[in-house]
Amino acid sequence: MTATTANGLTGGADPQRTDDAAKRPSESRAVMGVKLLMALAALLFMLRPLTTTAGLVAAATAIVAAFVVARWAYTRGMRQPAAVVGGVAFSGLAWLLSNLVRDAGWLAGLLGVEGAIIASDVLLFGGALFGVLFTIRFLAQSGRLFTVIEALLIVFSVVYTFSDHRHLRLNQPRFFSDWALSNGIDPTVVLMGMGVTIMLLALVMFMRRQGGLKAILSMLFAIIVGVGVYLYIDDDKVQPAVLTNGLGLTSDEQSDNKDSQSNNDGQSDQNNDGPSGGNGGGDGDSPYKQNYDNSDKPKPVAVVAFHDDYEAPEGILYFRQQVKSKFNETHLAADGTYDHDVIDVFPQAASGSGPVAAAPSQNLDFHKKVPTSVYLIAQHPQPVALTHATELKPLDNPNSRVFTAAYGVTSHVLAGDMRRLLGRPSVPDEWTDEQRAHYLAVPDDPRYEALSDILVRDLDPRFRDDQLMKALVIKRYLEKEGYYTRTETHTDESDPTASFLFGSLRGYCVHFAHSAAFLFRSQGIASRVAVGYAVDTRKRSGGSNLLIYGSAAHAWPEIHIAGVGWVTFDIYPEQSDEPPTQVVDQDLESLLGEMAREDPTGGRADDPNKSPFPWLTILWSIIGLLGLLLLTSYGIKIWRRLKPRFGSDSGSHVWTLRAALDRLADVGITREHGETRERFAARVAETTPSLAALTSANLSGALGRGTDPRETSRIYDAVSSEFRDNVHWFRRLLGNLNPIGWAFTR
Repeated sequence: MTATTANGLTGGADPQRTDDAAKRPSESRAVMGVKLLMALAALLFMLRPLTTTAGLVAAATAIVAAFVVARWAYTRGMRQPAAVVGGVAFSGLAWLLSNLVRDAGWLAGLLGVEGAIIASDVLLFGGALFGVLFTIRFLAQSGRLFTVIEALLIVFSVVYTFSDHRHLRLNQPRFFSDWALSNGIDPTVVLMGMGVTIMLLALVMFMRRQGGLKAILSMLFAIIVGVGVYLYIDDDKVQPAVLTNGLGLTSDEQSDNKDSQSNNDGQSDQNNDGPSGGNGGGDGDSPYKQNYDNSDKPKPVAVVAFHDDYEAPEGILYFRQQVKSKFNETHLAADGTYDHDVIDVFPQAASGSGPVAAAPSQNLDFHKKVPTSVYLIAQHPQPVALTHATELKPLDNPNSRVFTAAYGVTSHVLAGDMRRLLGRPSVPDEWTDEQRAHYLAVPDDPRYEALSDILVRDLDPRFRDDQLMKALVIKRYLEKEGYYTRTETHTDESDPTASFLFGSLRGYCVHFAHSAAFLFRSQGIASRVAVGYAVDTRKRSGGSNLLIYGSAAHAWPEIHIAGVGWVTFDIYPEQSDEPPTQVVDQDLESLLGEMAREDPTGGRADDPNKSPFPWLTILWSIIGLLGLLLLTSYGIKIWRRLKPRFGSDSGSHVWTLRAALDRLADVGITREHGETRERFAARVAETTPSLAALTSANLSGALGRGTDPRETSRIYDAVSSEFRDNVHWFRRLLGNLNPIGWAFTR
């Protein structure tokens, strides 16, 4: 009897029903409502750019239907296997039908192209989504463990929507970033607050039977904490790790490489003048250790603003960070004795030091002055500047949340035809013997000189002693015979450069740069290896701003020409297995460039073609959704109220008692948790004395003793009359307007 009365209004004529046949919901309606709102917001946020308006409406309907049907199925005792199989089958069928509608030519002819797309979206984002959510919702009611799936679904939806932002693409997603920037709001800060909010809301997904007030307060608390985080972290900067093609150019990479080296065998390297990390980006590690960024979306590391027009020779701009000139057993390492023409410290305005100048090395008669401004996005231990930089001066950081450093650069780049340099020696007479030895040191391997002699012996007799022509011949050999690949590192060899040059000739930029430098040196040509970024200008938007990605990290050789200075002498292998360079995100390049010019909106405020945040669309969507829910609630209310009049005789006692309780719930009179129906009827006897008789009739019918539908209807009329006589008319009016009173009937 206890089990039967616990089932209450769902009781029927079969006394053999098991406990699983009519389960009590494992979570309250308030908790389910909070979860429904969160699921609607998260999934529609994710689906907005993926489907049509009809698809979004279908998705919203599917989400609501999945929550309602899953609760109904659970309370009716549906088994887990049946729910899972049914949900998966429904999703699979909807997906197949969606593909059929989209691909079937005769349907496109019947519905039209637009109609076929809409129908396909409705099936996919309505039917398939319903099946998936129904399965997840049903399982979540069966056990707390499955609520993890719901929480992950919420988190994944938000992460997916804003995933591009973690690659420092501040312009994505467009609809959000444009709105934030055009209103002078840093989207990154907003996303931090949103992240905290989403994580706290995900915890709300683990709630079970909390009351409505507690559930709503929990959700509001999560939102308030998120807003607090947004306000608190306004001055903090989040800097994700940026990989630079294994060259270890960023501070994080050099730190990681040094830590890794110092932990190797419990001690650090005693000879600390080798390149760090990757392909020669610092001090201490082999330049051949790879740490490539295999991500499909390389991260930006800097934006450069050009003050004058400048066309790069061969379409490539070189931004040098460091040079390697000291021979260190097998490779070239950074040197602090001779390479004073390279600026390796940042200018500091606060210290009063002002601009930082390089030692004179370039003959200005052969070079063009190119002023630029550099705004670093990723932290670097040395400044990055267009070669060959002669002066750096501090600039005010226009946005400390986006840029780690800002400085102006004066560079002198080689101008004119390379043929102007013919006939000049490499090593000037004023160099000391130590300086000559430094820039001409090569491995103790006779094969370097032997190979270079073979390459230059067929030179035109007119240029046989010209060192620039010798360098060009060596460069041409490496470009024609070499094969650029990242799959062969030669790291297991004692001399990786020799393994590459005298072996397969398959390797990456560091192999080519070191091979060229050693071959040049064996012919008496002073050379060194530079590391930094090589940017293909053919991929950029053509404006005055240039965006540099970590994937542009590169190593290249430089040669010295007496009376001219250091000259970039890069190797361009004709054969490669590397995919084509990605096209620069012109929108992001423009955005960061405008932010560097101290426009906090990134140019969005004055952009007539910007995509505003769709407040109006969202508002009407919310109004439409609330209207749909309101109409549905009133429909359920009316149906439950009229069911006793038009229902079948077999279950009339159930529907009659439910309609009477709905009237009381409309005005706030409901049965408390743990209170039996008999005690509730006694408690409200002053308002509806006949409710006790109606409760007894329902119990009699639930026990299978049978009831007289006409008698039950008479008692219900008496309850209705008592309700009208004892409840104030205004309270009854408000009760009739209440669309969700029935939801609190117990």
